[in-house]
Amino acid sequence: MKHKTFIEELAIRIKNENSQLDNAVVIFPNRRAGLFFRDELSKLIDQPVFMPEVFSLEDYLMQFTHLEKIDTLEAIFELYEVYKTFPNRSETFDKFFFWGEMILRDFEEIDHYLVDTKHLFTGIKSQKELDEAFYFLDDEDKEIIQSFWSSFLPDTTQTQKLFLETWRILLPLYEGFKERLRQQGRGYGGMIYRTLAERLEQDKVKTDKKLYFAGFNALTKSEEAIFKYFVRECAAQIVWDLDAYYFNDPQQEAGTFLREYSKDTLLGKTFPKDPPALIDTEKRMTATGVSLEVGQAKALGEVLSEIAQSPDFEPKKTVVVLPQEHMLFPVLHSIPDEIEKVNITMGYPLKDTSIYSLLESALDLQRLRKESEIKGISFYHRPVQELLLHPLLSAVEEEKAIKWLDEIKKRNRIVIPASEFDFEHELLKQLFKKSEHPIDYLLGLLRSLYDYWHEKDKELEVEFISRFYEQMQQLERMIGDKSEALTFEFFTALFKRLARSFKVPFTGEPLDGLQIMGILETRNLDFDKVYILNMNEGSWPAQPRRGSFVPYNIRRAFDLPVYENNDAMYAYLFYRLLQRASEVHFYYNTVSEFNVNGEISRFVRQLEVESNHKIERRLLSNPVKTQTINPIVIHKTPEVLKRMARFTEGYEGIDQSKLTPSALIAYLNCRLKFYFKYVAKLYEADEVQEDMDAAVFGNILHNAMEILYGEFTKREKRDVIHEQDFFLLESGVAGALEKAFMKHYHIDKKDKFKLEGRTIIAAEVLKKFAHQILKHDKQYAPFKVLGLEASTREGYHLEFPIKSGDKAIKVKIKGIIDRIDFKDGKVRVIDYKTGKDEKEYDTIEALKERKDINKNKTILQVFYYSYLYWKKFGDEHIIEPGIFNSKDLFKEDFSWRVINKKGKTELLDFRPLAKEYESFLEEMLTEIYDPQVAFDQVEDEKVCTYCPYIGICGR
Repeated sequence: MKHKTFIEELAIRIKNENSQLDNAVVIFPNRRAGLFFRDELSKLIDQPVFMPEVFSLEDYLMQFTHLEKIDTLEAIFELYEVYKTFPNRSETFDKFFFWGEMILRDFEEIDHYLVDTKHLFTGIKSQKELDEAFYFLDDEDKEIIQSFWSSFLPDTTQTQKLFLETWRILLPLYEGFKERLRQQGRGYGGMIYRTLAERLEQDKVKTDKKLYFAGFNALTKSEEAIFKYFVRECAAQIVWDLDAYYFNDPQQEAGTFLREYSKDTLLGKTFPKDPPALIDTEKRMTATGVSLEVGQAKALGEVLSEIAQSPDFEPKKTVVVLPQEHMLFPVLHSIPDEIEKVNITMGYPLKDTSIYSLLESALDLQRLRKESEIKGISFYHRPVQELLLHPLLSAVEEEKAIKWLDEIKKRNRIVIPASEFDFEHELLKQLFKKSEHPIDYLLGLLRSLYDYWHEKDKELEVEFISRFYEQMQQLERMIGDKSEALTFEFFTALFKRLARSFKVPFTGEPLDGLQIMGILETRNLDFDKVYILNMNEGSWPAQPRRGSFVPYNIRRAFDLPVYENNDAMYAYLFYRLLQRASEVHFYYNTVSEFNVNGEISRFVRQLEVESNHKIERRLLSNPVKTQTINPIVIHKTPEVLKRMARFTEGYEGIDQSKLTPSALIAYLNCRLKFYFKYVAKLYEADEVQEDMDAAVFGNILHNAMEILYGEFTKREKRDVIHEQDFFLLESGVAGALEKAFMKHYHIDKKDKFKLEGRTIIAAEVLKKFAHQILKHDKQYAPFKVLGLEASTREGYHLEFPIKSGDKAIKVKIKGIIDRIDFKDGKVRVIDYKTGKDEKEYDTIEALKERKDINKNKTILQVFYYSYLYWKKFGDEHIIEPGIFNSKDLFKEDFSWRVINKKGKTELLDFRPLAKEYESFLEEMLTEIYDPQVAFDQVEDEKVCTYCPYIGICGR
């Protein structure tokens, strides 16, 4: 490294200024810098000596107060207890937590900046009140405050009223909260610092030690007052880490705070007369744009692999800075094997770990459970599936997990009784047991998880589990005896809020290996090679996201931090990193995603424009060529025709089948869709359906009517239905529907079935449909039932002869007819439809029109069934195609008959159309098996909107 680090310079200075090193006390912004300082100082000493005391600022100051610092979470609990004492405040803790955090931050800042709360929380209505209340402010500050309060008067909106109501209780809340903590001998950070700033003078705090405050930049008002006291009364020295580049230039925001302190009569004396000019020294700088965040990690890994080969590479003098914490694991996975030691000095959010998602699903499992006297507790399918698929659980009892996932999807199990689970591992037993106490439940689950993963020597998982366990224990201590009153609903919301602040503080050997740090962790430390990822606008400087009850105008008037202060602090940390580095490499995301825009940080742009440094710009990307998506065409090769043989005579494979009208409709809809489903056999995956779609709705109605008539004719030992039979048939609708539901969801025992959620509504609608069908059947009675869906399943099929190229083949086709009945020499071929299906047709030829297939599909289908009946029984009876469709079913003039569009006449007999329909079928089947006609995409892309294969086509 060309320059001595700040820590090295400090170590030399303290050694030179103190013959007895143990007479010195060195105070840093954080503990980390102290570790590096001791290491550097030890290099300057060649004989045993007592080392100086080294503190972080907070550790040093805590020896001068009797107050114990309270944890943030516990402070919010205590704040809530005070808040509840105010009238009309009935929010639950999880609702209070979000803005309780905000209020606590405001109180922290108010105390850190020594704001007079009685003045701050004063409501202003007139200029006179303003002058009286804020006599100590200058005219500009008064104008700022007046501009804020004037927006509330005279006409105040509901939102403003709510704000004013909250504003009025902030002062008594602040005072009551602090008093509560004082009685406990505790305090939050700002409260402790304010107390010290106000009492140091009064208590006449003295020390015989020589104090050095080193590496500070943005001081709060309380810290500033404390520093001034020690400088004035104890001759403390302040060692500023600064550079002439931003300190001497009033336009540079990085020097905002330092220039302000340099003008102070007391602190100004602590600044050097000639600040070092390190930033302007020669440095190599690059800015590399990479697509996506993971691309930055990979690009960094390649560079590190290259420099690790160099004999003069020093890992401990190289730092990777991560403004975004979630980048830690992508970076760790990209570190090359050549770099053996890595030191991580940053926190990783526990909410980004797999254990968080597991606990979240476990809480949802308990929160959404249902309980009945018969079945006990039942769990909702979504969290059950999430947990059985979770990477931390899926391998525990893998075969049973797969079996249950299959069971849930195939049988559409929306809720699963806990008694049905047959898991044997203690971890899964713990997970799927009933619990009334959320914290006890999570602690027990975490213990079982720890035991399981500890046995497998998975250190990282064990670390995350341990951290969550510690947090839950701490939460249990804070809540105390109230924990037993917590509901899962309340605790789940609370847990999701709290988990945002949980972090794993990675620790290692800071003095050795490649350093990986967050932005704040780089304070006081210098490196030769600096690699900064996520150097995007909105990432560094970070966007100020913290809410506040103190409006911007009032914050400015009372010198509370505003976003400009945030930018100045991040600017200082940015330039400070550059001071002693010889190489600085910026990586930024060129793609806008996840609230980060694709622009490089303005700090880099400023550096390019304002400094003498030339930044080498690079863009890593794969050239993207926009191409027209090529249409997918599947030619009927011998291999394809071989697959299609499963629908033909003579095929004996286990996948032999017959073509149905649904297959023909799919072919007319889109040839490629037919190929995917019936040739390539790309079936849609099973999914649990909470909302009953049209297909399921229709299937259950078909099954219910089949069960209703089938069981009646079987019980009565006759197949003729008379008018007087409908009293019994109508009373059997509910039972038939129940059996249809059980059949559809593959439930074999009645005690395992219960309609739930939206299926209750669907059942009521289906019941109305069934009763309406029976109403029309009653009017038509008496009639003879010739066939129901079950009896027609295998009874109506044939082998249709066609030519495939020059080869004669027979295609096997079949139809499952909902109902066939007979009366007065007429056979009705009935199809039930629960949608808005059309009953009109133009000509048989028109059925081939692809653009009209959705209108014609019902006619095509009922004609198909009529044709199959005709082929089996010939012209013996009149054949009437009939459609019971929900669109017309409830009309007074309802008719089941098909209507010809041209003549507006009802079709009373299918037989005259049979030969023409046969020709239509022959033409269709011949085209399907024609080797010259490929399976291609439909031209009208609107057809593709709801197609399950749209992801394959790219439409």
